[in-house]
Amino acid sequence: MQRTHSEISADPAQDRRHRPRVTVAVPFRLYDDSRARLLLHARTLDLSTGGALLHGVCKVEVGSPVRVEISRGPARNPLALGAIVVRIHAPLPSTPHATPGNHGVAVRFNDLSPIDETVLAGIIQEARA
Repeated sequence: MQRTHSEISADPAQDRRHRPRVTVAVPFRLYDDSRARLLLHARTLDLSTGGALLHGVCKVEVGSPVRVEISRGPARNPLALGAIVVRIHAPLPSTPHATPGNHGVAVRFNDLSPIDETVLAGIIQEARA
């Protein structure tokens, strides 16, 4: 079977999912750690209270600290969280027409407060409805 994407991952032992991910499309922005530069404006492919897989690629390295904003709808401010890039899915140079599902940036959220986790769980629940 021929691979259609390359996968770069941080330490696999640290990438174990402790929370179930749900397939939802939620608007999401990924910034450098200082929030000075927008790296990716995308939708989630899946989301949990522990992390997310974003549809799209950008210039960021595995292990990079980033800031994320997750949309809570047009009438609310986005949820802003710290995260670490744990995996990057990108097409191999030899397969420039890889399927869109193979393009992604996976992040793990850092130091969520109980309130942030509750808000994030609500965002996931609303997106599933």
